Parts: sequence; structure tokens; C-alpha cells
Amino acid sequence: MNIQQRYFEDVLVGEDLPPVARVPNRVQLFMYSAISWNLHRIHYDQDQAMSEGHPTVLVHGPLQGAFLGQYLTDWAAPEGRLKKIGWSNRGRALADQPYILKGQVKAKRTVDGEDLVDCDIWSENEAGERLLVGSATVALPFRPRESGQ
Repeated sequence: MNIQQRYFEDVLVGEDLPPVARVPNRVQLFMYSAISWNLHRIHYDQDQAMSEGHPTVLVHGPLQGAFLGQYLTDWAAPEGRLKKIGWSNRGRALADQPYILKGQVKAKRTVDGEDLVDCDIWSENEAGERLLVGSATVALPFRPRESGQ
């Protein structure tokens, strides 16, 4: 896969990050429960999730946050770095159902020689309801100057 570097001077305030769909499946949720030691069965047991009033198995909030982090690092790749991220869960992401990761550039700034891009980030279900909202800061490189300039 050929990854194009995103450069600080090419990013515009107000620019939307390209949306990316995720469809976490039940195997992935079971494995995440195991590695995170999250024993709450609503994340891998359909009957338990329904007995607690959920329509199906739920995607872990921290896993959704990890997807947001990956979304941003993929956007900034390969030399960009995720400096800060925070989010709040607002709705239920359901297993085997798509949700869309989105973002928008809110500000650009240079601090101590580092070129930073601040973004609002969120995920939505197919109905457009926001499931997760947050913000992040990404450091991007400045475009290299041509030799002789």
C-alpha cells in the first residue's frame, strides 16, 4: 500500500478528514475482552447483552477509542504523530453493524517548533447518531524544501 504523507501546510482549518467505516465483529470483541480482562459479558454474549436491555453485543468504549487513534495515525501517516486524544461515549456501538469515524480540522499551530493540528473527532452509526465524540492533536511534518532553496 502506498501511503502519501500529509504535510502541515497542506491541511486547512475546517477541512473534513475522510470518513472511515469500521464493523467490529463478535470474534474481535471476544478477543478484546480477553486481552483487556473485561469480563462484562455484554461485549461477547448475545443473551447477556439482551438481558441487560441491549439489542445485541456492544463494542467496548476503549476499543472504539483505539479505532479513533488508528484513524488519526492513518490520516497523519507515515511521519505524523498522535500527540493527544480524548473522547466521551455518547451512544452504543453494536457488533456487526457499521459505524463511521469522522473528523474535522479545528486549528493549526506551532508550539516549540512542532507543527500541530487540532481536530474534532467522532463516530456515527448508519443513522447519523454520534456514538463517540472527542478531540485530538496530531503533529505533522512540514514539507521538505527542494535542494538549492
